[in-house]
Amino acid sequence: MTFNNNRRFTRQTFDILSSSLKIDRKGLLDRIEYEIPFDNIHNKKKIQTQINNNLVITGLFFFVFSFLFLLGTAEELTVIFLSIGVIFVLTAFMNRKKTVTIATYTGDEITLYFNNKNKEDVVEFSDKIIEASNNYLMKKYGKIDRALPVEQQIDNLQFLRNREIITENHYEALKDELLGREGKSAIGFGQ
Repeated sequence: MTFNNNRRFTRQTFDILSSSLKIDRKGLLDRIEYEIPFDNIHNKKKIQTQINNNLVITGLFFFVFSFLFLLGTAEELTVIFLSIGVIFVLTAFMNRKKTVTIATYTGDEITLYFNNKNKEDVVEFSDKIIEASNNYLMKKYGKIDRALPVEQQIDNLQFLRNREIITENHYEALKDELLGREGKSAIGFGQ
């Protein structure tokens, strides 16, 4: 599945492959293409809107100076500084960065940009990335094969549980299946 995502001069193309996510990011002066294996993708996302605090602080700085000139006789400077302050604050709010971010276990982030019109589509695609990653990990680590060493398979099931891909109950059911138990063991002494 391919998804195109743009923000100003940055164009991104995301491809969900069989075992990884391929990202092609083109900026104004650069281009980078890379893949992130599903093993490295976290299954949580963060939706946020960020305002450039530096522009807001600069705008407030000009507001303060405009009021200082208001106390004096320089009305022209008051109007100029007040106008500059308004421009900085408006620019900060107009240039808000709206993102959906999916963390990775390598410290990188998968960042998708959205606006009010495409927010639903971007959030839906981020869910598909997480779902594809979880399905891949479930197929890779969730198989039960009694011919393979039991300890390694239990470690794989614990890995899935720790990554919150399976619930505690699902983990116990798969573990019981692996150990050949019909039902869940009683608390206390094992069967």
